[in-house]
Amino acid sequence: QGKGWLSGWMSIVAGREVEAPTFDSIEDLIAFRDQMSIRDHGSVSDLPSLRRFEPDVVLRGDADAPLSAEIYVPEGSGPFPVVQYMHGGGFAAGNAEHTRKAAMEIAAQGFVVVNVDYRLAPEAPFPGAVEDCVYAARWIRERIGAFDGDPDRIVIGGSSAGANLAAATVIAFQDGLVEELDGGDLAHVPVRFAGALLLYGIFDFCRFCTERPEEWNGMVETMFSGAYLGSRNLSLFTHPLVSPVYATNPGGFPPTYLSCGSRDLLRTHSLALAEVLARAGVATTLSMVDGLDHAFAHVPHALPAARQELDRAYAWLHEVSAEATPSRKEP
Repeated sequence: QGKGWLSGWMSIVAGREVEAPTFDSIEDLIAFRDQMSIRDHGSVSDLPSLRRFEPDVVLRGDADAPLSAEIYVPEGSGPFPVVQYMHGGGFAAGNAEHTRKAAMEIAAQGFVVVNVDYRLAPEAPFPGAVEDCVYAARWIRERIGAFDGDPDRIVIGGSSAGANLAAATVIAFQDGLVEELDGGDLAHVPVRFAGALLLYGIFDFCRFCTERPEEWNGMVETMFSGAYLGSRNLSLFTHPLVSPVYATNPGGFPPTYLSCGSRDLLRTHSLALAEVLARAGVATTLSMVDGLDHAFAHVPHALPAARQELDRAYAWLHEVSAEATPSRKEP
């Protein structure tokens, strides 16, 4: 394994040799989060040209549970299809700015993108992030028209932990689990998704216990189980909003595109969810790209295979959004 899986893909994303940290405590996790550099993978340089960029849109002003997002509007005239996007970071790190460049690239393809800054663990453990993503979906449904977005053509997506949250948001609506979450002032708003774009996601917490846990440098115990799930972590491992492979109604998923690299330790998660969805009759695309590792969406400029895979994902986005019924502007 050389220097280890975490250090390997982190070095690719950073564009230099890095040594992955070891997580022995929540304090280690918080220190790592505070030291992360978005400039390592160029997320704030050479950004695509867009008609509108709103970096700090308040979705929910609740002081106890604030929620904001970055919103990007493409060139041209709408209404445009919408992508609700969630960043990765193991539920306890990262923010919208970290994934700004990748999300803006989606917007440049002709989508309004809402890049959600959901709350992080340990300050906001499960189900805090899921509640935020559900609220964001309802906010989009109600208010995205002000940004020239079409509320009838919403695709939800994300990368790594963000892909988990995207899938969990779908499950919350289709399985009626939104009733278990705090919906706030938008609890009455229903949402249907035109598609789900899930990049190298986390979909089965039980797999962390059996598939090379030593490769995670303590992240499974500290970040995922401890910070995100808390003291009752084992009892939550098979909760559908934690591990989407255990959805009770997987047939309710919209058309889904799952993407991962052949070198990614998380690739088995995408394989497992793809099987669950396909068996339930969902229009499912699984793309496992030879030679790619985790977080490749950050570095398509350095990895031709990543560039090609993202182009395939964009083509799929156009296809599923075109098949949804668009709203029409009043004359």
